[in-house]
Amino acid sequence: MTTMRNIAKMSGVSVSTVSRVLSGKGRVSEAKRAEILKIIKDLHYIPDYHAKCMVKGGIISVGLVVPDIRNPFFSELTKGIELELGNRALLILMDSFRNDEREKTLSFALRDNGAKGIIFGNSHVDDDFVLEISKFIPIVVFDKEYDLPNVGTIVLDNFYGSYIATKHLVENGCSHILHFGGFSDLDVSIQRKLGYEKAMKAFNLIPHTILTGYDEKAGYEKAKDVFSTEKYDGVFCVNDLVAIGAMKALKEMGFSIPQEVKVVGFDDIDLCEVLVPPLTSVHQPVEEMGKAAVKVLFAMMEKKDAQKKYLFSPSLVIRESSLKKER
Repeated sequence: MTTMRNIAKMSGVSVSTVSRVLSGKGRVSEAKRAEILKIIKDLHYIPDYHAKCMVKGGIISVGLVVPDIRNPFFSELTKGIELELGNRALLILMDSFRNDEREKTLSFALRDNGAKGIIFGNSHVDDDFVLEISKFIPIVVFDKEYDLPNVGTIVLDNFYGSYIATKHLVENGCSHILHFGGFSDLDVSIQRKLGYEKAMKAFNLIPHTILTGYDEKAGYEKAKDVFSTEKYDGVFCVNDLVAIGAMKALKEMGFSIPQEVKVVGFDDIDLCEVLVPPLTSVHQPVEEMGKAAVKVLFAMMEKKDAQKKYLFSPSLVIRESSLKKER
């Protein structure tokens, strides 16, 4: 394997001179630079990035642990993080598959292999675990707040988002609104359920939540089960994937959307616009949230006295799936 030492020997210069040519920094005559670059090209030499970083004091990498990379929300979040990182660090993306033990194992692996910080793309992290790992490296958690020196938070007002989603269904004629919710061990799911319940009670309506899950299959199966025996004119779903599954089931069962059943999701992923009918959804500024997570993480990594918490407000993107129409 070709090394800088080989190139230096063939060029009749020191290794440091070859290094200056590769980095574009430092004084090297144009003739010698051209000679060294020709040798590099002829030998198809590729610089060892890891060795290059080690000279600078270590490879800068940060980890991102998400519960389900198949969910477009987390793809968009990763995009925001990558954009803000730029060339400041390598991003190591890991999928926990919504498994608590796997999440901890991945996190310790990141810590033990030199990651300078970790971003958790959801609020389903054990408090004792957060306290333990933050003793070693700074971390950022989404939608769950901690009063710890080495922990930052990115928070969306999920309560408000669910409230305006449910209120919109009521204002468009719904009086029997079902909430397909996430599980109660996730802070996001709890807040979205509470926002839904608050809106229902504000209009003197009876809330009904069914714990469903987070993907299309869960939404599909629950909708098939519930709507075979019960009647609702509105459905508010914990996220867009559940809403997509529910809409598929409703169509198969012969329900017209939105004439008979109106549907609202949460996240406003790109798929919402191409569904038939297009899906009304609570919008999260996901890309900006990802960028904020990086800002918080680097502030802690660099020991800066900077903002450690960002609070974002959602908005409702209204589309055909929830609008009042003539039957």
